[in-house]
Amino acid sequence: MENTATKNAHPWYVQVEGQIYGPYETGQMLAYIREGRIVPDSKVTQNRSGTFMSAGQSVLFQPMQTIDNPTPRSPAPQVANSTVFLVMAEISSENGMRFLHLIQRLGTAQRIGDTVWLLRSNMSIEFLREQLAASLTRQDRLFIMDSFNNRTAWHNIGADIDERIRALWENRPAQ
Repeated sequence: MENTATKNAHPWYVQVEGQIYGPYETGQMLAYIREGRIVPDSKVTQNRSGTFMSAGQSVLFQPMQTIDNPTPRSPAPQVANSTVFLVMAEISSENGMRFLHLIQRLGTAQRIGDTVWLLRSNMSIEFLREQLAASLTRQDRLFIMDSFNNRTAWHNIGADIDERIRALWENRPAQ
């Protein structure tokens, strides 16, 4: 299902260091978001001579939801201090944008590669895995490392790799 941004026929403009770029179609803008070229703090508008706003406040960053598969919204269990998670996700399904929107709502996210993000949040690693995994299909894979607490969590990795990760993390030989 498309988010509301894809239904809007007005062109988009982006302001970078006082320079205005565009016009861009909504599809181009969403591709730039997927690539990490437009982030929530980027300045955008649909009126070249109008007021620019943060992209995160625009319809471009509104969550994509369907009636059959809504974005998880249960309250996050909080931990005492925030932590930085390394999140690696191989998303081969059509859910890439949904995952991107979700990770940006779960804390302060910074994409550092095609499949890698750093995420600062004060939720537990278990809750984070549950929330992110809900946006994935059986063909997608997810690995999370809590950099402050030396913990890992994963989804759809496979039994053989599961055992190797556990052995590595527990400093024992794999079986």
